[in-house]
Amino acid sequence: MNVQANVQASAAREAASLSKTERREYLAGILTAAALALVLIFTALANRGAKHNAAANFVLTAAFQRADGVRVGSPVRVAGVNIGTVSAAALDDDRNAVLTLSFLQPIALPDDTAAVIETDGLFGSKYIELRPGGTEEMLQSGARISYTQKSVIIEDLVALIVQRAKDARAAQPAPVAPASSKEQSQ
Repeated sequence: MNVQANVQASAAREAASLSKTERREYLAGILTAAALALVLIFTALANRGAKHNAAANFVLTAAFQRADGVRVGSPVRVAGVNIGTVSAAALDDDRNAVLTLSFLQPIALPDDTAAVIETDGLFGSKYIELRPGGTEEMLQSGARISYTQKSVIIEDLVALIVQRAKDARAAQPAPVAPASSKEQSQ
């Protein structure tokens, strides 16, 4: 009996020490998660402050018939270089998507600059590409870009290709079935 009591006491001590270790690991995990959460919160607050400062420097607007895939925060590029972001999106009275483009610093863009919604790769995210024109007059902060091109929708392109294939198939004459062997022998 004494041996059995000693084994049980030893097992109870081991269980108690494992639970202390588990408690330490649990506490370490909680502290690590809390530190990570604080870092993320401070980063988000710092980025939000940077976006508010950027919006106050140089702003342009552009109206698109469709702005599928463009969202607040989407990049604005010239010649493939990020120069700003989309800071707001709204509908005008004609139900066009009006995007507000914010830049960190003033940028010299002719007043005949075109704004085109492009896609990064085949299925990538959307961004605004600005294509500078050739006039001498420059856009001022708060101006509207007059020349825009709406977003190309992949689904619409696929539907168009399928429809054209169906139309081409329907335009072809139906193949004539070969005569069966019974008809040939008669």
